[in-house]
Amino acid sequence: MTYLDLWPALLMGKDEVFRLAREGKVRNITLINITILGIIFGLSNLLVALRISPDLPMQDKFALITPALFSVMGIVYMFVAFAGFCLIYWAAAKAFGGPGGFGLVMDLIGLSAIPFWLLAPLLNYYKSFKSSESISLVVLLPIVLAFAWSFKLIRQSMVAGQGISEGKATIAVACMWIFSISSVYVFLP
Repeated sequence: MTYLDLWPALLMGKDEVFRLAREGKVRNITLINITILGIIFGLSNLLVALRISPDLPMQDKFALITPALFSVMGIVYMFVAFAGFCLIYWAAAKAFGGPGGFGLVMDLIGLSAIPFWLLAPLLNYYKSFKSSESISLVVLLPIVLAFAWSFKLIRQSMVAGQGISEGKATIAVACMWIFSISSVYVFLP
């Protein structure tokens, strides 16, 4: 199965996609999703950097080098964040009766990564606002919708991929989000 064949099922969080993860057939799709997320996040960092420092080199050869550097760093950041989220997901899956399995957890999260293509850059953009500036509804509404979409996909990955009931999966994902948001809050200046 190719990436484009699975695209509609990935967007909707269909059970058959997460079952493919249990069979170990989607590792390449996981890596593609996380790499795309990293590139998008890196480019959002570039936009924030350009907003803060308009004299960032973007002429001549730097028109390619600067975005490439930001994209590579975005990929690195997202793989580190991915590893951390895998640990949180694994702990929640084990706590609520799922088999865990780190390879399976990696694949399930990677399949659920598409909403983060919107959520990560929008949160990055939101974070760049000064406390005196207010965020517009145009940015806030997509953040809320992407958050809800990511919650739904991660919950569905626990139901279909870990065999956890929908109620337990909802509680597990809520706990994961609370822990993740709390840990980010602790480390932000």
